[in-house]
Amino acid sequence: MITKLQILDRMMIISAIAFCLLSISPQADPFTSSFYNLLDAQNRNFFQGITIPNDRYLQARVIVNGFKLTADLAITDDEKTKGLAIKDNLKENESMLFVSEEPSRQSFWMKDMKFPIDIIWLDGNGTVVHIEHNLQPCVSILNTGSSILNCPTYTPDKDSLYVLETIAGFSQKHDVKIGTNIDFYLVSLDEVKAVYKDSSFAP
Repeated sequence: MITKLQILDRMMIISAIAFCLLSISPQADPFTSSFYNLLDAQNRNFFQGITIPNDRYLQARVIVNGFKLTADLAITDDEKTKGLAIKDNLKENESMLFVSEEPSRQSFWMKDMKFPIDIIWLDGNGTVVHIEHNLQPCVSILNTGSSILNCPTYTPDKDSLYVLETIAGFSQKHDVKIGTNIDFYLVSLDEVKAVYKDSSFAP
């Protein structure tokens, strides 16, 4: 769950390649179709200009050292504020990917969370720049008869463009380290609808 993240009032449409990612050819293997090979290094925030549906999250396929996850995309202010607090649990192959308009040092906390997670910050190239392991939900502490919420924030020491939240222990299990490259691409809306119809991984 994000605490502070500025969003531009007006979104600029980047290359038409971004829209082409929504209609990958059925003959192509989607897991080997890297958007990093398609977009210029300065335009890798390929979600700019994409229409965001009101009734579901956009989703991305995420590939971490060969392991494949499905990520709900937190793009709007509301989605970023709620984060994974809307979930009661998370599977190993499920995640949430926060998308920023610009590189920044994005702070996160565990307010209202129901389970521990790893948080992985990525730069515009999909390279890991910071990791926080096994973060626990915030707890209330009694102090002189009143309850105080103990809820620290976690901030990277480098700018990031994307932030990936996974189940706790994911980074260690899948050998995610500073410098690891994580690849991902946008899932078509038809695929997202099918996932939401058949899966509990929905808002």
